Amino acid sequence: MLTMMKNQLMIEQYEELLQASPNDIRLRLKDMQLIISGKDLKVCALTRDEILIEGTMEGFTFDHEA
Repeated sequence: MLTMMKNQLMIEQYEELLQASPNDIRLRLKDMQLIISGKDLKVCALTRDEILIEGTMEGFTFDHEA
């Protein structure tokens, strides 16, 4: 589940944080990867089940893994 607020994105039930940089955050979800692109992105809170990302989000790409 994705919840978006002003400059914040909460993602529930993600599996793994694969990459984090100010311009790109990549997460493994159950059947795909989610790539969040933007500016000044940062992981503000991280638990086993939820991740909170802040920054200027400009795009989202879902990459289905083979």
